[in-house]
Amino acid sequence: MTKPLNCIVIDDEEGAHLVLGHYLKSFSSLHLSASFYNAIEAMEYIHEKPVDLVFLDINMPGVSGMDMLEAMSDPPLVVLTTAYSEYALQSYKYQVVDYLVKPFDLPQFTAAIHKVFKRYRPASPVRQETPVENLPAPFLMLKVDGEVIKVQMSSITHVQSWGNYVKVHTPDQVYLSPVTTTEIEQKLEKIGFKRIHKSYIVALNHIQKVTYGELHLGNGIILPIGNTYRRDLMEYFR
Repeated sequence: MTKPLNCIVIDDEEGAHLVLGHYLKSFSSLHLSASFYNAIEAMEYIHEKPVDLVFLDINMPGVSGMDMLEAMSDPPLVVLTTAYSEYALQSYKYQVVDYLVKPFDLPQFTAAIHKVFKRYRPASPVRQETPVENLPAPFLMLKVDGEVIKVQMSSITHVQSWGNYVKVHTPDQVYLSPVTTTEIEQKLEKIGFKRIHKSYIVALNHIQKVTYGELHLGNGIILPIGNTYRRDLMEYFR
């Protein structure tokens, strides 16, 4: 078996580390060797250890992601992961592999990884536990008020149990659909969602912070973490 690529994550937000760590588990050809919350420590690590691929945030205190790229004469392959789309054109002068704007979903991440392997190992396919063609569709078809509505999974922040219904939350709208929490969990769990409570399923890429009994989403919503789900949730992030 070909040796996996050594990857590091550089981001000042805990939620980004959790999401990227979870997505990386889908790929046997990638190994997360270290994580950093600032560019200085990451650059020291790169000088001392072999690094093949960097997932790099742009907007960080002190040395930014763009500063880091400017400072390195021979950087590893870089995938930028940022909430700011305006740096995309500027970033490509540093020959970055891809530019992912947060929040991004697993299919978008997978497409970036394909670009990585085309650049790093043109003759070798991406080794992945779930082939891209077998990934679930990136949307849900929900029955709402007698109609069937298409909802992009990348827009879903969380799902809430509501009796014999579920509420599917997006930043702009809440959809009330006659489906059980278990049924919708089966559709979501393999593409970046996780059950955190008997009444809640969350999108991992919208998580900003996890405390002992609560989970904070990027839109300011705070959800409870059930005692029976906490251990399993944290195992995903190790």
